[in-house]
Amino acid sequence: MSQPELSVIIVSYRCGALLDECLTSLDANRSTVDMDVEVVDNASGDDTLEVSRRHTGVTTTALDQNLGFARANNMAMDRARGRAVLVLNPDTIVPTGALRACLDELWRDRSVGLLTPRLVDLEGRLDRRCHRGFPTLWSSFCYFTTLDRVFTGPRSQRYTMGHLPETEAADVEAVSGAFMLMPADVMRRVGGFDEQFFMYAEDIDLSLRFVEGGYRVRYWPEVDVVHVGAGSNVSGQRSPDANAAYFRTMAPFVRKHRTGLHGVILGATVWAMGELMLAASEASRRVKRSA
Repeated sequence: MSQPELSVIIVSYRCGALLDECLTSLDANRSTVDMDVEVVDNASGDDTLEVSRRHTGVTTTALDQNLGFARANNMAMDRARGRAVLVLNPDTIVPTGALRACLDELWRDRSVGLLTPRLVDLEGRLDRRCHRGFPTLWSSFCYFTTLDRVFTGPRSQRYTMGHLPETEAADVEAVSGAFMLMPADVMRRVGGFDEQFFMYAEDIDLSLRFVEGGYRVRYWPEVDVVHVGAGSNVSGQRSPDANAAYFRTMAPFVRKHRTGLHGVILGATVWAMGELMLAASEASRRVKRSA
């Protein structure tokens, strides 16, 4: 069996309709890219498996429990046969020709270890998380409270590297797990996702390890890929609980990447912010129930 140029890995959780659109868009790219596709279903309990099986050239793996984004992806990455590996969210739509263009750019410069295109929503607006910097406490707070739209300096916007022109290619510190394209040999040298992060921090952590390994992480806006966002969330909105979970997840992330006393203090502060958010969310629910 010949080696495909690309292995696409999609970890899906309760978003069968969006997955169908994603796989249909990949089908339209097969004329220019030799690819295999694996869908890993994180125990969705819906029609995800039936949806994926309706598409040819797609391997499906059904998990009996939700193992999280990192662990499920790692299982498929270990089996990937392609010269390049694409970690792709199920709530993405990849335009015809986009994969060919991204692969050509990836092969053009072997110093690039990780590449992502310009991710946009259904209205064509930039998904600001497709290029990111190290999430400092202040920049994360500004992002989740939308203060970064008021305070537009580099310290306030570092989480999304908002100072970057969205139409210009640039080296960044991190990209979104919605679309992570990497040479398979480089991926294996750097390693897969850190499974201590169930969700939210694993894509940033992996991006930083590419940088630490001497590889460039590249934002390349010559191609647009639609990222619907909140694919596993019926409402499509970030809940206060989700924001709190982000800060609790970022605590071990900070301790991993900021060593010494500074990391311990900063990690504890981030964890405390998550706990405060959870407490505020619960208090809000109690008020609504009693109203």
